[in-house]
Amino acid sequence: MDYYAIAVLGPNVLAAAIIAWVAYKVLTGKKTEHRLAMGTCFAFFSLTCLVLLVEKAVGDMALARAVVLLEYICESMVLVTLLMFVLQYVGLGRYANRRNALLTALPAMVTIGLYVTNDLHHLFYNDVAIVPSHGFYMFDADYGPLFLIWAGYFLGVFLITALLMARALLETPSYRRGGLRTMTLAIGAMALTSVLYVLSPRNDPRIDILSIGFTIAALIVFFGERYSDFADLEIIRFREAIGGMDDAVILLGPSMEVVYANGPGRRLLEQNAEFFWERVKARGLRVPSGPNRWETAMVIDGEPRHFILSTSDILRQGKPIGMVMVFHDISNRKGLEEELRRANRNIRLLNEVLRHDLMNDMTALWGYLELLEATDLNDRQRHLVGKLIERARSAEAQLSFAAEQERNLATTTAWHDMQAIITKVLGQVDMNGIRTESHLEGLQVLADPKLENVFHVLADNTVRHGRKATRAVVRAENTETGLEIIWEDDGVGVPAESKENIFSKGVGDNTGLGLYLAREILATTGFTISEEGEPGKGARFVIRVPSGWFTWKMHPS
Repeated sequence: MDYYAIAVLGPNVLAAAIIAWVAYKVLTGKKTEHRLAMGTCFAFFSLTCLVLLVEKAVGDMALARAVVLLEYICESMVLVTLLMFVLQYVGLGRYANRRNALLTALPAMVTIGLYVTNDLHHLFYNDVAIVPSHGFYMFDADYGPLFLIWAGYFLGVFLITALLMARALLETPSYRRGGLRTMTLAIGAMALTSVLYVLSPRNDPRIDILSIGFTIAALIVFFGERYSDFADLEIIRFREAIGGMDDAVILLGPSMEVVYANGPGRRLLEQNAEFFWERVKARGLRVPSGPNRWETAMVIDGEPRHFILSTSDILRQGKPIGMVMVFHDISNRKGLEEELRRANRNIRLLNEVLRHDLMNDMTALWGYLELLEATDLNDRQRHLVGKLIERARSAEAQLSFAAEQERNLATTTAWHDMQAIITKVLGQVDMNGIRTESHLEGLQVLADPKLENVFHVLADNTVRHGRKATRAVVRAENTETGLEIIWEDDGVGVPAESKENIFSKGVGDNTGLGLYLAREILATTGFTISEEGEPGKGARFVIRVPSGWFTWKMHPS
């Protein structure tokens, strides 16, 4: 083999061998999400170089056209696998699926179809020729207008991959961009050499720009990915998982340096970097961090925002290699808490005023009752006065109860022992001979501090409206969605048409606020109440408590 043959065949053989070696090293190397797509892409690089070599040895027109067809197929697979690889590399692997791969390959299939049927329309190329040179051959075509489909497709894929890399570069701290820069450089090299290959004259088989470009690009990608920080910390997988989250997520490396932050995380760091690192230092955080959780506040876009910050370790083979910090925005919840505190202050003030005025009226009432009791009264009158005194004592007890509850209005939700609540309520309400049973031992409920008022209303409802009631039972049942607390009696019950109306404001005897306020108190923590008894056989009030808002210290029997 003379010097000229070596100069013609050597670059292709060397390029195919080098790229095949790179493909092998990738497929047997680090287990990353993009390994298969990357290795397959390199394999088609290598096969393309071999096809280009065969082209130079074929002088028969029919056979040459078949080899060129194979070249188009290999180059199409290079483009498809390259795009799938880049999608996975920049953390968009959810888009690297079979459907999108087929959509990406569709223009290539159209191009191949136009090439095969060119004899029918002569629009893909006008004419072709085989140019001989020292025993080798160059396939030269005078391309037609439909060749632009292939050219646009080829350049379009490279443009998309370049844009994906640019997007990833913008989302990555400047000192962690080395791997991405080498990837972008490799894609640029492939695009440039592909354009030069199309535009170069077909008169010298020794100059194979495409094989040289593929070799350079493969080596750049291989070594760039090999030493990329993304591969070291497997950030590719994390990027895909957290890129679209609303919460701010920041990944720290083993030396507490920022490795990656999603969109909300970058905005938080840009606007609060100094404060953020001060808090990290003050907390003494380091890798491994273990689980941490606390509240903090930062200014985002000029507004104070409240967050719950959680941290956990990133582990590889049982060893911590980094830390995840998640900032969950609870500003809306804080706003609602503030509104609730404000409402509680207003209610407390109103309660204070009303209680003061009612106590003055009660003082006068007791005075009049004492004067009336000292006069000569018949038996009927004494009975009525006794009833008045009984109701006055009840009213005074209610005012004392309200005064005690006033001290709880400023507090937030708390855990309540349900058995203790029922015992206390039954000690304050004269059940008038109605036998009561409570089966709530061990039940704890996370609820509004005024929960006691709800059961005070239910007990009073049994006394006032049960009429023939002789027994009241309160119990609880676990359900698929949470818990049901049931208050039921054997009184006259509630008519079917009134079951919902009784919870309306102003409905009922006296103030008409009892059941209305009970429902409002329960609603502050997402509880509901409904009446589900059978008319004529007793009332049955069911309070539904969502999962997570109750616990049993012992299993209910």
